[in-house]
Amino acid sequence: MPISHAMVATEVDPRRRGLAQGIAQNFGSNLLGSFLAPVLLVWFGLEFGWRNAFFLASIPGIICALLIWFTLEEPVAPPRSAASDEPAHRVMDVLRTRNVFICVALGVLMVSYFVICLTFLPIYLTSVRGYTPTEMSWLIGTLGISATIGSFAISGLSDLIGRRPVMIAMPLIGIILPLGALYWSGSIWGLVPIFFFGWGLNGIFPLFMATVPSESVDPRQAATALGLTMGSAEILGGVFAPSLAGVAADATSLAAPLWIMVVLAILGGIVAMFLKETAPSQLRKRSTATV
Repeated sequence: MPISHAMVATEVDPRRRGLAQGIAQNFGSNLLGSFLAPVLLVWFGLEFGWRNAFFLASIPGIICALLIWFTLEEPVAPPRSAASDEPAHRVMDVLRTRNVFICVALGVLMVSYFVICLTFLPIYLTSVRGYTPTEMSWLIGTLGISATIGSFAISGLSDLIGRRPVMIAMPLIGIILPLGALYWSGSIWGLVPIFFFGWGLNGIFPLFMATVPSESVDPRQAATALGLTMGSAEILGGVFAPSLAGVAADATSLAAPLWIMVVLAILGGIVAMFLKETAPSQLRKRSTATV
């Protein structure tokens, strides 16, 4: 993913970089991976056996490998900067870039929110709220649809109004998802829009993992910056967060992970306030205003 995003950043018009990287990261993974794949693979496993379902799951990877082998052209390497003879890929140099550091912190918070939600929300909905497995599966499927649309809407919106306001607003909007799961007492259909809009924060994942870091460093450092933000988020947020949330749930109740999501969303919005704007549309407006 860091390499593919670095290539997108190199070849796509900077004015549409947010939209392009949002589609690259979120569209296929959520439409096919989060929404269609679970339904298809569960049905296939029940009909033809789970061992065969694993073989089916490998087919998209083989297709992607063949497409890359036969169609992908190696991009031209960006020119070396005359300002420095130091290696462009030193991790600490990249991490000292303000926006990269902020994106690393934001990534840890948001991936923690993401993983805790997918780990504990299904259990909470069935064990505490009393929804049937079928009702729960459709509510969770709503998240996949939301993230698919968000790959266009949220990332594309950041191209128009700026990265910073979108990255501040969406984590704060994400508060409504766990609060809805905790307190909504009406029809199950009322939870659908709550889950849909609350999960819209997934639209900023490509922004803090790829778009903002790639816009904040020398082009030769792009892959390093992206690898740093994605790797930190996946290791610190993806590995440790569900374990800590599980400990909290065992010590108190299954509501604890949802309250942790609320705190993570609030912290995410606060951390994003320290970002420097990088969207070309906004930088162009500022340069015009100062002339």
